[in-house]
Amino acid sequence: MAGILFGILASLIQLGVMVGVIVLIVKLASGRGKASTESVGTLIRRFFVYTIMLVMLLLVAIGVAGLIEAALPTPGEITDDSAAVARSIAFVIVGLPVYLGLALYTVRLLRSDPKEQGSLGWAFYLTVALIGSLLATMALFGGMLAELVSGEGLDRTLAINAVIWGGVWVAHWWVAEGRQPRNHGQFQLLVGSAAGLIWSFVGAIATVTAMLSGIYESLLLETITRGGTEDLLRPAMILVVGVPVWWWYWFRHTRDSQRTSWWLGYTLLIGVMGSAISAIVGTGIILFSVFEWFLGNTSSSAAVHFDILPGAVASLLIGAGAWAYHAHVLGEREERPRGEVDRVYDYLLSAAGLVVAAAGLTTLISVALIGISGAASTVTDSGSAISAALTLLLIGVPLWWHYWSTIQRYRRSEPAGELHSIPRRIYILGVLGIAGIIAVVSLIVIVFIVVKDGLEGSLGANTLDSSAVALALLTTAGALAWYHFAVFREDRAVTPDTPSYVVDEVLLISATDTPLPQAIKDRIGANVRSVSVVPGGSSGETLDEALETLQRLTHRHVLVIHDGEGGYDVMAIED
Repeated sequence: MAGILFGILASLIQLGVMVGVIVLIVKLASGRGKASTESVGTLIRRFFVYTIMLVMLLLVAIGVAGLIEAALPTPGEITDDSAAVARSIAFVIVGLPVYLGLALYTVRLLRSDPKEQGSLGWAFYLTVALIGSLLATMALFGGMLAELVSGEGLDRTLAINAVIWGGVWVAHWWVAEGRQPRNHGQFQLLVGSAAGLIWSFVGAIATVTAMLSGIYESLLLETITRGGTEDLLRPAMILVVGVPVWWWYWFRHTRDSQRTSWWLGYTLLIGVMGSAISAIVGTGIILFSVFEWFLGNTSSSAAVHFDILPGAVASLLIGAGAWAYHAHVLGEREERPRGEVDRVYDYLLSAAGLVVAAAGLTTLISVALIGISGAASTVTDSGSAISAALTLLLIGVPLWWHYWSTIQRYRRSEPAGELHSIPRRIYILGVLGIAGIIAVVSLIVIVFIVVKDGLEGSLGANTLDSSAVALALLTTAGALAWYHFAVFREDRAVTPDTPSYVVDEVLLISATDTPLPQAIKDRIGANVRSVSVVPGGSSGETLDEALETLQRLTHRHVLVIHDGEGGYDVMAIED
């Protein structure tokens, strides 16, 4: 157990060290940012001090757990592993003084040097220590609870290590409460939220699958092989561990925090996209099972053929629920102007639908070409392939069409914001680039097969069979490239009188708090620098009028003055 735990945590530290080295090299090479105000020695000192602290923390925790286990043997235990005891003593004797010394040194620095708390080194140490101890605690408690519900009793090794690493997490959480890394504290909270969400998500799917499988087997299968309540309780223990962690990190500390790029990345990529993928996969399995039953050559009974449905239904239900929740967290669109968050959301899901639909179209075309070639293929193979193609098309086309039509509707109603948005450019150029690469590679494969068969004198039906997949990929990629290139040309051909903006930075002078900075970031995406002044001044435009003015400007730098009473004056600054 100690060896496995050591390996997991050591891997986390290695990853953190690699990231630290990259950041250090970039800072030293760039000669800008903090590297210009802090000495090279300070950067190197932080890197080595915090890395050594992490290694010593790992050794001490493993050593203390080993000593406790050796000091409290079970009644049936007669002999001890002398090598393991010696290793634990060595870890504690060497690691504890080094760690305590560096910790005291760090505490003095945090108190005397304000820059230390805002450094990447301190953020690196706390993040790795908190997330590493959290993951270890979750894995250990999950294993311990699984052993308990299986009737094997309490695993002493798991319990001791769980308590040790839980204590490490609590201690560092307490330290972070008083010395939260400036500008970096939200990152570790979001990583913890992601860990809790993934754990809860997997546990929920496993638990619902076990419940539905038990019902399915008892109703439809003649041979029932169940392990009683253990089959339900073991996956439920994953849920028991994950839900409190997600609640603590997400609901208590992160959900209502500032919507930074990290926050949006967690919500969109993990919350929305992760849940959407689960729902799509579950739906796909259900549809494929149905199509294959009618189109494939299945020799098993219906009860056996559809025994995969419990897991698919669980994946669909849990995924759809999590998807709806995270979409709700992002907020109702009707209650706010369309911003970059909404665009990223739409383009991500549109891209997901496009990929699924393209895979289905490619599969369908390849099956048709193989059928035209007359090559030998079993009914089962062709039936399964057609089932897969229909499944992918039925899922991908509606998903893509729903979000793409939404995007295009905003393009017509709000062309200025949509046409110049970064997500749209990434989406269209990304589709064009990927489709182009696929088309070129497919064309090379086709030419190779044709030339090879021609030189060998075997050009014929087998050539079409061999190149069917490449031809299907070329056809699909060509169709996607043609359509999106037409969209690209339409975007480029926008009339000159269409409102357009290139505002990059806004200097806001304000006497009181104002929602303008967040509104600018959401609708325009420009950077906002705020300067507080003494209240007073003339009233100008309203908030909506100021935003409309910003969208019409063609200057990169803009000055906005807020009078403290709801009025705004917008002035362009000559570059």
